[in-house]
Parts: sequence; structure tokens; C-alpha cells
Amino acid sequence: MFFAQKHSKIFLLILFVFFSVFTGCASGKKDEASDLTAPAVSETPITIDNTGSTKLPGTGNRKGYFGKIDESIVNDVENGDPASIKRAMSKLRKNEADYTENEKVLISVAASIMEIAWETEKVDWTVYAVDASNPYTGAVKSVRSGVFDSSTGNSDFLSTILPCMVLFTAIKTNDKLLSQCEASIKLALTKSPDSVLGNYLAGILYEKKGDYKTSELYLKKAYDKSSDTMQICILYSKVLSTNGKNELASKVVKSVSSSMINDIQVLKQSAYIAYQNNELDQAEDYVARVLQQTPNDLEFVLFRAKIFIQKKDYIHAVSLLDMYGRQNDKDLEYLLLRAKVQLDWSKNVAAATETVEKALKLYPDSEEALMLAAKISSMTDSPVAGKYADELAGTVLKKNPENTTALLYALDGLIQRKNWSQAYDISSQLVKKASSDPEIIERHVNVCIKNGKKNEALDVAQKAYNADKNNEIILESYVYAYCQVNSRDSSLNLINSLLASTNSQHVKSFLYYQRSFLQRTEETVLADLRSSLMADSRNSDSLFRLYEIYFEKKDYKKAQYYLKQVVAINPNDSSLKKINEALTQLIN
Repeated sequence: MFFAQKHSKIFLLILFVFFSVFTGCASGKKDEASDLTAPAVSETPITIDNTGSTKLPGTGNRKGYFGKIDESIVNDVENGDPASIKRAMSKLRKNEADYTENEKVLISVAASIMEIAWETEKVDWTVYAVDASNPYTGAVKSVRSGVFDSSTGNSDFLSTILPCMVLFTAIKTNDKLLSQCEASIKLALTKSPDSVLGNYLAGILYEKKGDYKTSELYLKKAYDKSSDTMQICILYSKVLSTNGKNELASKVVKSVSSSMINDIQVLKQSAYIAYQNNELDQAEDYVARVLQQTPNDLEFVLFRAKIFIQKKDYIHAVSLLDMYGRQNDKDLEYLLLRAKVQLDWSKNVAAATETVEKALKLYPDSEEALMLAAKISSMTDSPVAGKYADELAGTVLKKNPENTTALLYALDGLIQRKNWSQAYDISSQLVKKASSDPEIIERHVNVCIKNGKKNEALDVAQKAYNADKNNEIILESYVYAYCQVNSRDSSLNLINSLLASTNSQHVKSFLYYQRSFLQRTEETVLADLRSSLMADSRNSDSLFRLYEIYFEKKDYKKAQYYLKQVVAINPNDSSLKKINEALTQLIN
């Protein structure tokens, strides 16, 4: 009885499975999104495991277009890195007559992934012509045209991820394309979360969106599973560098296989990382090796010039800039590098101003161009592109209010234009950010005194002096503020004690200059100023004070003698030039 019941149940179960599969094939609907008929599963023998579930041999429980192919082969193709694809193709290799259409489609897909994603790899297997009326080959065809195919149906991992390979081929990416890719990649990774291809594409996507932290997370996952794939190493190292992880970025780019170590992309990324790590000789070596392979690579011609400028090798830098400029004299980085050489090496402020004005005309929103223009304006007390330093820096501060360098340039511009009220607001902000920075202390003390806030000036200067008595700029700021607040006798005592203890000629020159304001006779004033110049003949403040004294005495020739020396020491100060021109007209 039991034996008959047992066999009866097995017979009924087999009959039920056969009937279900048969009716499923007979009445199976086409996938509405992909317009594909499900594979004829009834042609494959069915087995029943000890749990009573049906299972297709070698396919686990995978269903869909590739359901009849060994699951490990499909998994390897879905994994999508070069090693996995090659392994899959090796497993699938057989006589052409023995391939099913679905297998040929998978082979074609694998070859397309290799060609598009891993372009340095070779497709060393035969690819067969296939019917294009399936979502896989259709998606690849669209990708090669730079188009996202939204009609694949997303029925499995490959049909979902393949359209996203447009990230490799699209000439330009816009928000719509990135949004489409993001949705598909997220969906694909729910189907195969460990796919190297899927995580690599996610890394590319977020790198293009500027979300480098998220990009790094996905690229790390791809790199951990395929650390010798060159393209992954390069992008991962770039993102790590962007995130400030230069040491790790260097290790990553060096982990590529030995056969790829001299690949031009590897050399380029190695050059960038070495430069970011301030390893200038190593960076130059990598750049030279790139230019040996591609001597007309303008990007790296300019990069080499940049390295030479950093090394202060201006002669070689200028030669490269000339070479670059003959082919492209409108590039922003070229213009900025040219202006820096003109400013720092040639000392040709007029030429540097003209170059940076050209950059601003072409790239009015460039922060680098605005900052360089503000620097030149703060040096010359003249407008650049019609604006003064505080106005140019103000444009940068609207986007980045915490930019300390921009705040300094803005402060310089306001000081030059004697806008003491706004200057005080900015110097107060700066001194809170960097209470021990000597240059900021010096500016804040001067601005406070101009605003009548002498006690605040002394308080700030004294705190800085107590913290660092060896810094000459802070010492001078402290003495200046002290003399503004305290009595003549107390100020003289401080100056005389410092004169007796200092060995610095620069400090002595300042102290004599400062003491000249405390003297009561012209003879002692002039004596202190001469002593100041004996200690430092290039003390512009002492020279200018002598100009003022002789100008008041109407001894214009002697006044001009001292003023010309001030102009020679400060050749870029336009306000001094104007004073000298006016004095020359007065004399003539």
C-alpha cells in the first residue's frame, strides 16, 4: 500500500511538472519590454532533488534568456572583468555547430564588454554573427553610437547594465544620461552586487557627477576583486588623489600588471600622482616617458612646463610654453602659467596683467584667473580687467567665503583704497581664523589703528608677541601698536631696550625708523632715519619719510632723490609712480 502510494505521488509530481512546463511553453507570453520569447525549457531534461524542487542541470535556479547556459559561465560574464570574461569564454569553447543562438549572443556580449570597457585587452575568441532582435546586442549597438538604450526590459543583470556602458562611449554626458545610468546601475547591482563591471561603472558614474567619495566606495569594491585591471587602477587612483589619499593612490597605480607598467595611461597617472606628492623629479621622468611615445601630446607638453615652473627652471618652461602657445594660445592653464612666468621670472607686470586679462575675458568665472588678477592688483595698487583686488577677490568669496587667500587679497585692496571700515571687518575675520599668522597680525594692527581702535591693536599684537618673540614681523607690529597707545618715555624705553638686545639689522632699521617719530627735533629725527638706512639701505619706510620731510621743506630735488629709491625698491606700486611723476612736473 505504502509502496503504491509513494510511486503514485512521484508519478503525479512528474506529471504535474511536465504539464506546468509544457503549458508554460505553449502559452508563455513574450517579454513586453524586450519582445523576446522565453527559452524552450521543456527541451531540457528535468530532475527532482531531494526537496522535490525542479532544477535545470548546470544552471542552478537561473531563468531567462541565458537560463540554459552553465550558470558559472553567465556569472563570469556578469562579473565583467577581463579575467572572468576570459574564463567564461574558455569554459564555453566548442565547435561552432554546437553553439546555440543564446550562447552566441553571450559570446558577442562578452566580446563587446571587453572591447568597450577594457580596450587594452584582446578578444582572442571567435565571435559569431547573431540575430540583432534581442536586448543584449541591441543595447551594445546603441552604446557604440553613444546612446542609452532604454528598451532592454531590465529582465536580468546584463540587459540592465549593458546600456550603462554608454558612459565609456558618450562624447558628452548630461544630467539626463547620468540619471538614466544611475537608475540602471543601482538596479543591476541589486541583481549582482559583486559585479566588477557594475561597481566600476558606478565608480565612473559618480566620478562624472563629482561625488568622489561615493565613487571611491564603488571603485574600491571593483579594485578589490580585480586589482590588476589597468583601467580600474587608473580611475581608482585618480579618485583617491582627488580625495586627498595620494599615498594609497600611488600604491594602486603601481599594482597594475607588469605588462602594463609602461602603458601610456599608467605613465600619465603616475606622473599626476608624483606631481601631487611634490615628487617633481619623478613626475618629470614619467612625463618625459609619455612624450617619448607621443611627442605631440599638448596636455603633457603643458604639464612638463608646469613642472619646470614649479622647479623654477623658467628657461625650459618658457620654451615649452612657446611650443604649446603656437598651437593653442587660448587654453586657461596655458594663460595662467604664462602670466606666472611673466610675473615671477620676467618681472614684467604689464605683460602678466595683459595675459591674465585675456584669461578673464575668455574664462570670466575662473577662480584661478580671478585670484591671480587679485594678486597682481594687490601688488600694483592698480585695477586688473577694470577691478581692484578687493572686487576681484570678492567674486571668489561669494562662492567660497572661507578662502583665506582671497580674504587677504580683498583686505589688501581695501587698505590700498583706504576703505578702513570694510578692511576692519575682513581683518577681524582673518585674525580669528589665524591668530598667530604674522602677516595677518601686521595687517590687523594697521587697520585697527587707522580705525582708531588702538587698544585692540595692542592687545592682538601683544598676545602674538608673547607667543612668538622671535618673529620679526610680529615684533614690529607690537612695537608699532605699543607706541600708539603708551607714553613717549615708555615707548622710548621699549625701543632702546630692543635696540640693545637685537642682532638683526632689519629689526634695528625698523626700530630707528619708529624712534624717529618720538624725537622732538629735526636733527634727531634725521639722525634716526640715517641710522635706519645704515642698518638697511632698502628700508622703504625710512626713505619715504625722508622724502616727506624734504618735500615739506620744499627741497624738491632732495625729496625726489629719496622718492626715486622708494620707486626702485617697489617698481610695481602705481601710487608711488604717480607721486614721482607729480613731483617731476613740479620740479620742471
